[in-house]
Amino acid sequence: MAKHLKGFIIGISNVAFVEGQGDANKFSEVERLLEYLLAKGIQPVIFGNRDWFSIDSKTGVKSRLQDVLQGVWQQVPWIIANRDGTPHKPQAAAVQYLLNRFGWDAAETVYLGNTVDDMRTAVNGGVLFLNAIWYGQNSDYGVIFASPLDVARFVDTFCLREHLWHYRIELGSLRYYALSPYSTMIPAYEYLSNDARAAAKWGQGHPDFWTKYIWSTLYFSELYKEIDYIAAYPGHVEGSGNAVVEDPMLAFSRCFRMTYLRDFVVRHTASQKSSQARNRGIPIGYLNQLNTIRLQEFPVRSDGTRRYKHCPVEAGKTVLVIDDICTNGYSLEAARAYIEQTGAKVICLSWLKTISSDYKEIRAMRNFDPFVANTFTAEPQHMSHPYAGYVADRIAPEEVTQKLRAYDAWKWP
Repeated sequence: MAKHLKGFIIGISNVAFVEGQGDANKFSEVERLLEYLLAKGIQPVIFGNRDWFSIDSKTGVKSRLQDVLQGVWQQVPWIIANRDGTPHKPQAAAVQYLLNRFGWDAAETVYLGNTVDDMRTAVNGGVLFLNAIWYGQNSDYGVIFASPLDVARFVDTFCLREHLWHYRIELGSLRYYALSPYSTMIPAYEYLSNDARAAAKWGQGHPDFWTKYIWSTLYFSELYKEIDYIAAYPGHVEGSGNAVVEDPMLAFSRCFRMTYLRDFVVRHTASQKSSQARNRGIPIGYLNQLNTIRLQEFPVRSDGTRRYKHCPVEAGKTVLVIDDICTNGYSLEAARAYIEQTGAKVICLSWLKTISSDYKEIRAMRNFDPFVANTFTAEPQHMSHPYAGYVADRIAPEEVTQKLRAYDAWKWP
């Protein structure tokens, strides 16, 4: 069942205020964000390790900032660690205290902050970190926002959705999810299909929208709680990666102590590009993928500079594999077949799923070494899963299309 945003934790420093200085316009925008959240039924909470004070320029009287502020600020609880007995940042217990106090689940809560302590508190507490950089950037973790308006747009567009996965298969070890349908022939799907394809293939269209769509769907579906590693499926050219996916998923993984494996699935030999082959009437199957990929036994760590000394993917771990467009699942199934040889579990995800095309699950593979190039001579046994049987939410494409069309022109209500 989909979660909805209920709790909104806000760090004080460099989000609402700057010590010894400030910006009236930015302060007003933060006030407007608070008003917006309250109007949407989302509870904002100001959270700090210490009280903040204001000094009257005429009298020199020092007062708690919380007491000085009027209006919307008085409708928002101020939780101060050294005053209320709340555990201090950046302890995981600090977030858990707030979750318990307000009755929120982690997947119903986000943390808007700026400081390194804010970032560590969110990561330790297992909640999505929204990185407010309008007073300067102190961390590259989390979802980056340049203004309070951008935060409000994120909440409105992604955090209050009624419909998450358009397509879902959950059958034993096969777990496959898709965000939207793909078809350029059906008018209802044409706009989102073209935009998502442009974003995934060339970084055009609205890659920022689709990035946040993936993040929020993984978050509010709670699928993120199961994932240890994330890997992108490579392009068809030898040595290719997936640059459009890499940076966003690296940022998402760091919010939850996952690891993005930059080069885990390796394209050692160029494959036949599926779309071109289909247009030419050339049969395409699993061998086009199985015989052209392998796994990197010692993948590069998230920092991009060091390699693992032992393969981190093993029994007891779960890998999320991401591709852009899925037709029959040959690519994702090839990756699943290789990764399952390590003993790990696999969750497959694509941005788009081609309509009316069955997902074809590999059902039986002999044991093989996944870390070397293999040559399979016969197509593996498989089972087809009819497209219509696994459409999880027929309203999802309509919802995402509406939000995509409104994204660029979004304004304060």
